[in-house]
Amino acid sequence: MKVIATGDFMQNVMQPTIPIDGPTAVGIPVPSTGDIIKEMCVEVSSQSLEDVFVELNAKREKERLNREKNAKIQKTCRDKKRENDIAVKKELDRSRAEVKSLKAQLVGCQMLATAVTEYHKKHALIGLSVSTAASVKRYIDKKSRIVVNMEEDSAE
Repeated sequence: MKVIATGDFMQNVMQPTIPIDGPTAVGIPVPSTGDIIKEMCVEVSSQSLEDVFVELNAKREKERLNREKNAKIQKTCRDKKRENDIAVKKELDRSRAEVKSLKAQLVGCQMLATAVTEYHKKHALIGLSVSTAASVKRYIDKKSRIVVNMEEDSAE
C-alpha cells in the first residue's frame, strides 16, 4: 500500500504571493500553489510513514523533557538568586547599622581627643597615671607630627 505525504505534513506550506510588478511583469511565470504542492509530494510506504511519526513523537518527547529540565534549572537559579539577594540585603543592613555605630563612636572620640589636647596644654602630664601619661604623650607626639607634616606640605 502506498500513501502520498507532503513535506512536513502540509504544516509549512505557504501560499505564494504574486507581486504586482514582480516576476510576472517581466514575463517569468510564477508557479501556482498546486504546482508547489506537487513538487513537495513524495511517495512513501506506510511503514516509512509510521517511522516518521515515531521519530516525530520521539523528537517532541525529547523537546518536552528538555523544556521540563530547563524549567527546573531556571526555577533553581531564581531561588538561588532570591536567597542571595536576601543575604546581600541583610549584610547591607548590618553594615549600615555598623557604620552608624562607628560614626557615633567617632564623634565621642573627637570630643575626647579635644579634651585630652586641652588638658595637656593646661597641665602637661601632671596628675596622670604612668600608662595614661604614656598614651597621652604618644597621642600628642603623633598629633604634632601630623600638624608639622601638614605645614610642610602647605609650604611647598
